[in-house]
This record gives sequence, structure tokens and C-alpha cells, in this order.
Amino acid sequence: MELTKPFDQAAPSTQAWWRCPGLLYFLGVGEPPIAIKIGMLAITADLDKTAAMHRRLASIQSSNHELVYVLGAIHFTDGPHPTKDAEDLERQLHKKFDYLARFTAGTRGAEWFNASNDLIAEIKARARHPDVLGLPRTVARLVHTRHGDA
Repeated sequence: MELTKPFDQAAPSTQAWWRCPGLLYFLGVGEPPIAIKIGMLAITADLDKTAAMHRRLASIQSSNHELVYVLGAIHFTDGPHPTKDAEDLERQLHKKFDYLARFTAGTRGAEWFNASNDLIAEIKARARHPDVLGLPRTVARLVHTRHGDA
């Protein structure tokens, strides 16, 4: 996956979006994680980073039968276009870890990767724990029942 186009070649709506603060996040599924999503979002004027992450987690959780939780995140606020910087790093990480991809590039699910020691180490080196950033760790709670209970 290539980096985004140069800022001055983007449409005005894209330029406005790229000027917003950005959040690159790593989501895990399974304990310990068996799959990790590398994604990003723009923090637009109507939401703060906590609300934006909550909205994204809720959307992803509603389509997943396993508990989805934040492993770490990088908050982009500096420079003239923080969301572009977040998107470029996301693309670099997708390319770096393409050997761990769970789905074909360019298809739905292509942001999900098999967990590995290399990917976990990358998250620990780059990202901050959600608590440090004031982000929700998850939006769901598992129901614990014994097998066969209704």
C-alpha cells in the first residue's frame, strides 16, 4: 500500500480532513490476542478522541462475536496535517506486516493481522496504553456462562 498523495494534490475536502487530529489504533481480539486490527480515524470537530474511539469500537464490536479491545494508540496532533500523518503510518504498518495479513489487501477485513511477537513488540514500542490517552479499552462485556447453560 502506497502513502497518501501529496497534500497539495488532494481535494479540498480531503485536505480539511487531513488537518484534523488523528488517532492510529491497534485493536485486539482474543486473550492473548490472536488477531490485531491496525486502523486510524480522524478526530473531527464534533467529537473528542475518547468519543471518536468509542464510536469506532462500538461499530467494530457490533460486527464481531469476540471481545474487541484497544491494545494501544498513537495520538497525532502536531504538524499541519495530523490525520494524513496517521494515515501514512497506518499504510506503512500495513505494508510492514503484510506477511501477517488475515485477508487479501484491498478487501474488507484487510486491516486485520495475525498476532505475532513482532507486531506486539511494534505496538509496545510505538503506541500508548488506552488509559494513558483517556480512551476506552472496550465497549462490551462478555457474559460468562458454563457450556450448556441457557
